[in-house]
Amino acid sequence: RKLEQAVSSFLEKPAAIVIGMGFATNSSLIPVMVDSEGNGKGVLVVSDALNHSSIVEGVRGSGARVQPFAHNNMRHLEAILKRATERGQPCGKPWRKILIMVEGIYSMEGQFCRLREIVALKKRYRAYLFLDEAHSIGAVGPRGRGVTDLLGVPTSDVDIMMGTFTKSFGSVGGYVASTPELVAALRRHASASLYAPAMSVPA
Repeated sequence: RKLEQAVSSFLEKPAAIVIGMGFATNSSLIPVMVDSEGNGKGVLVVSDALNHSSIVEGVRGSGARVQPFAHNNMRHLEAILKRATERGQPCGKPWRKILIMVEGIYSMEGQFCRLREIVALKKRYRAYLFLDEAHSIGAVGPRGRGVTDLLGVPTSDVDIMMGTFTKSFGSVGGYVASTPELVAALRRHASASLYAPAMSVPA
């Protein structure tokens, strides 16, 4: 718990959960982020087309409807959000939740997400934002706190912050920092929390 408290303090988020494997942080926790009961029906995930395979796997396991948007294309992202909020689900009902998923730095391209614009669209269309900082945390920003630090975006504007310890920190595992309510749900329902052993202590 001391590590989780350190993560939440470092990211200026109210709570955090630590998982023993970076890939599993996304693949096993995203389904619970979408819906804590495992029912993603009525949830729309709007995902950058070049998101990491761990995000793709987690979204697939959630049962949510997935709509990719062209990589870093804000016009395409806004068009999807606009259509989703105006038209809702195919059945005509509003979406229960709209969740935008992006990475801070895209590992294969070395490109930053356009975070300021994404946050503005998230607020305009009342969506939630998931930010994967696996390749940016510890590497960029005046305090080494990732793209929010680099671009001057308050972490309070990002609903869910994910990252790993396997790159800049030279260790193992990953984390999710968010609200106490979401972190508690992840702790109760995510398989990587329930069925995995604790991380090894430092040598």
